[in-house]
Amino acid sequence: MFRNFKVVLFMLAMLVIGGSAFAFAAQNTIADSAGGYKASVVPGYAVTNIVYDLDATDPTIVDAITFDVAPTSGSAAAALVKVQTETGGSWTDCTLSGAGPSKAVSCTYGSLALEDVTALNVVASSTTDPAP
Repeated sequence: MFRNFKVVLFMLAMLVIGGSAFAFAAQNTIADSAGGYKASVVPGYAVTNIVYDLDATDPTIVDAITFDVAPTSGSAAAALVKVQTETGGSWTDCTLSGAGPSKAVSCTYGSLALEDVTALNVVASSTTDPAP
């Protein structure tokens, strides 16, 4: 009989510990967030309306690349977008504009040769880079 009491007491203790752990876990809330990387299909975001803005006097130069970015699920609007125009190349910070979850993105260049644009890799995140 004393052995059965130990088993019941042990099971009761496990239920209390398990229930308290669940109570703490249920209190954690995380805001919607999203992030992704790739060309055209960016997990977490839809990239549409891509436009290569060519220089008015020299059409072999790209002045800017513009596009729209919108979350594919939820409402976590992009807060940071970077573009890479050649695989392994440097990343360009882009400017976002617009209210709501859908944003217009503009990535400006000084003198990007059109022939050097061999890829369009887009990184989008709903959070900005943390301060160092």
